[in-house]
Order: sequence, then structure tokens, then C-alpha cells
Amino acid sequence: MRPARPSDRDEREEAGRSRRRSDFDRPIEEDPSAFDETDEDEALSEGIEGEPRVVLITGARGNLGRKLRAAWTDVYDLVLIDKAADEDDPEVIAADLAVLDDDWITHFHGVDTVVHLAANSDETAPWEALIGPNLDALANVFHAAALAGVERVVFASSNHVMGGYRDRGDEPITVDLDPLPDSPYGVTKLVGERLGQSLARAFDLTFIALRLGWIQEGKNRPETLPDDWARKMWLSNADLIRLFDCAVEAEIEDRSFVIVNGMSRNHGMRWDLSDAAELLGYLPTDDAFAARQTSEPRSHS
Repeated sequence: MRPARPSDRDEREEAGRSRRRSDFDRPIEEDPSAFDETDEDEALSEGIEGEPRVVLITGARGNLGRKLRAAWTDVYDLVLIDKAADEDDPEVIAADLAVLDDDWITHFHGVDTVVHLAANSDETAPWEALIGPNLDALANVFHAAALAGVERVVFASSNHVMGGYRDRGDEPITVDLDPLPDSPYGVTKLVGERLGQSLARAFDLTFIALRLGWIQEGKNRPETLPDDWARKMWLSNADLIRLFDCAVEAEIEDRSFVIVNGMSRNHGMRWDLSDAAELLGYLPTDDAFAARQTSEPRSHS
């Protein structure tokens, strides 16, 4: 999880190429009838299963990034990128993703899954504050993932894509409804979803957009949420990890593009989680209205 030195980059590129070809090179049998494809498939499968998945996280020093790092540090081979450098956090590669640059694109080679969190997370921000971090960086990261042959992109979208439904009755808010962003911030997340759909169609990768609920800094306790609307779309720390675990690990064979809502199991909420359960296997356990919560991320064994 350290920043790659030039020699490390070469190794990462070679690792990526190796994951996309057999690690079990051997001479072809002179007698075609003696060649057993089943044996080679099984050997290749065993080799791949023995390797840790390489996951690149953008926005690695942000609220979500820190929580995922804490849960995944011993689970995945992490590549960490953030615009803000910190000498006390040397594992993070400093890069301005809004500027397309071969220096940071190199780190995408050999990556299995990109988790794109980097963005201006202020839902009240004006357009001029969103164009670079939420649109330019978005396009550049997707471009880099496609060029590097990444297998899956998990995009941190937002409830603000559907925020316009807040005052429109009490019907369930499903992912099948027409988008109704409530702010420029919500529009940038919708753009990310649509660009991701195009990416999945054009390249051999899976794109998963998570319309995340309300996630506070730190302990993220429901009693510190500002109002009932926020409590009904709360996503606890533990359920946050469950959701991203599912997004990274779920086997999705019949589609390349997925959008799901990402909230905890909050009593009386309008956000529909059926697609998250059916497609990703996401089953949240926390409830903002329960008397007691267990909202700290679980440890991986």
C-alpha cells in the first residue's frame, strides 16, 4: 500500500498483464488429443484465487476512503490516490486527477477494481467548484480505468441524484424512477452514472454506481443527524463497508451496468434497496431509529 517507485510501476504493469494471460505457461503438446483444457483452466483458476485483488481507491484520504482503508488494509492489495499529500500518510499517492497525467495513470495498470470516491462532497457547492473535481477528474479516472483494462469500476454516486423526490409524495424511491437531481452536485453524480453506462458498453468492464445515503465523518451516529429526512437515508459505517464489500465482490454475470441505492435498513424510509439485495447481495443491518446501534465497521478475518 505504498506509493509506487518507478520499478514498482513496471512490476504493477507486468502483474496486470499476467492477470490477463495464463500464469501457467507451458509448451503445447505435440499430440492435440493429449492437451487437457480442463486441467489448464483449473490450474489458472487456482492461481487467480490465490492472489489478493488489487483495488485502487481515489479520494483515499476522505471520509469514505479512510473507512474503506481501515476495513480493507489486510484484505486487498490497495493502491491509494488522493489530491492532498501528507507526509504522515506515505501510503497515499498524491495526484490531481482533474489533470490527465501519465504519472498517475500508470498506477491503474494491474488494478482489478477502481473505487472512485474522489470529488468535492459539498452538496451546496456551485458549478465552478465542481467542474474540476466532480467532472474532469471523473472523466479522467474512467479514461484511465478503460485504458488499463480494469475489470470493475465502483462509483460513489449519491442520493442527491434523486433528491428532487423529497417533497413529491411518499412513494418508494427506486432506481427505475427518472433521475431528479436537487443541486449541481447531484447533476455531477448523474453525469458519472451516465458516463459509466457508456463506459460499460464500450469496454469489457462492469460499472456499479452506488447512490449513497447520509454518511457523517467519524463515528457517524444517527443521533447527530440533522433531521428525519437524513435519518431515513442514513448509511452506518458498518453497512457502508458491507455495501462496498458487495460491490467489489458480487458476481454479476447478466449485466455490465448496475445502479443501486445505498442506505441502512432505516425504519419508514422511502429508499428502495431491493436491487442492492438482488444484484449485489447487500443486506444492511443497522437502523437509524433503533434504540441501540452497532455501527462501527467490522474487522475482516
